Amino acid sequence: MKRSIVAVAVLAMVGCSTPLERRQASGGFDYLEEKPGVPLVIPETLEQPRFSNEFALPDLGERADADVVGPRLDVRPPLQVLPLAPGTRLQDGVDSVTVLIESNDDDLNLASEIDEALVGFLNEKGVNLAQHQGGTITTDWIENQEVIGKKWWREQVYEIRQRYQFDTQVKDHGRTGSITIELVDHEEGLDGIDDSIVLTDADRRRYAIDMLNSAISYMNFERGQRQMLRDLEDGRGFNTELGFDRDENAAFLAEADFDTVWGRMSKVLPALGFEVRDLDKGLATYFVEYDSDLGFWSKLWGDNDQLPLDEGSYQILLDSIGERTSITLMDNNGDPLDNETVTGLYNRFAELLQKELRDL
Repeated sequence: MKRSIVAVAVLAMVGCSTPLERRQASGGFDYLEEKPGVPLVIPETLEQPRFSNEFALPDLGERADADVVGPRLDVRPPLQVLPLAPGTRLQDGVDSVTVLIESNDDDLNLASEIDEALVGFLNEKGVNLAQHQGGTITTDWIENQEVIGKKWWREQVYEIRQRYQFDTQVKDHGRTGSITIELVDHEEGLDGIDDSIVLTDADRRRYAIDMLNSAISYMNFERGQRQMLRDLEDGRGFNTELGFDRDENAAFLAEADFDTVWGRMSKVLPALGFEVRDLDKGLATYFVEYDSDLGFWSKLWGDNDQLPLDEGSYQILLDSIGERTSITLMDNNGDPLDNETVTGLYNRFAELLQKELRDL
């Protein structure tokens, strides 16, 4: 069976503590030898004192972790699932380690994105897959080795071997999914596997959370890379020309698709002196207020020139016309501006729309 070495740390110091010992409380465990206290015996002839059980330690009974005391008790604080990637959040009220994932790209299939992110993460870590089918990914053995010192002529190696299982699900509507992780196998020991070391549920949860956080961090990186590419594409300027919209009103015709122009307008309008009061992508309309003092003409043009436009409220309507997008300027009542005004505004709009985003 193939094995993957995820990390090898070499400590030169002799007598370093093992990973197991680092989970334990400092000091000794003499308290384990303490005998239960003997109840105070009061003669029947005397008045019985009142006793309070407020600080009495409960009997653990047959709980699975009843014997998790002394060196077996993990004193480290618990880990938390960190929904680091955009569109990720925790699922409340469940015992398993689960994170919910929202789709943030309509062009991507969420199930494929999650699957590719997990496989990419494991491949990057050099982890082989034992199973990859039907939304379930089970890893091969992941080995961590740490040299903790030397005994005579040879090094002492502490080894931890683990296998994880990722279960992914996506809702029928395709916009929400989830990743659940479980530590399915664990072995560890100094110079060989120690069968006496048994993980508690808390230990298993800690390891699973740590692995899931790493996977989500990888997904965050992947989503960030895709967003950077989109920003670069959206950041490229595009040409415009004077023309007419579908209703034969004077308009600017941009050589770009609707989404590109819609996103660019949020950058261009403030630079022109427009304050965006509201916007509705469903109506394809920006609702703006023009104030000549808000423009950046001195920065962009080297003078204090202003738009040939009265200050006040306006609407800007976008519409797809084939592979191009029309930009129609209207007054506050939704009536298109006259041809002369649109022509006077064209040069300023055209130059900013042609600039790259980093230049705005």
